[in-house]
Amino acid sequence: MECLAALTRAENSYRVVLLDLHMHDIDGFDVTMRIRKFRSQSRPLIVALTVNAEERIWERCLLAGMNGVIWKPIVLQGLSDELRRVLQRAGDVV
Repeated sequence: MECLAALTRAENSYRVVLLDLHMHDIDGFDVTMRIRKFRSQSRPLIVALTVNAEERIWERCLLAGMNGVIWKPIVLQGLSDELRRVLQRAGDVV
């Protein structure tokens, strides 16, 4: 809920949000849909963090409005590669 409150403020300047799909009170899919409802469909960029090995998780994330997925345990090179890919796809300077 704190994430949603921070992102819905008019003065927020977050370009990328790393969002765990499995939180205690609310899941990352619901948070993403709320962000997209109250913010732009393209900003901020949202990258999911998950341990889920489900085959269709990537597709589910994209359908929910996310821009990328990073699997746990997080490896720095994997984090770097996925963030670079997401930023390049969005046309941001890396």
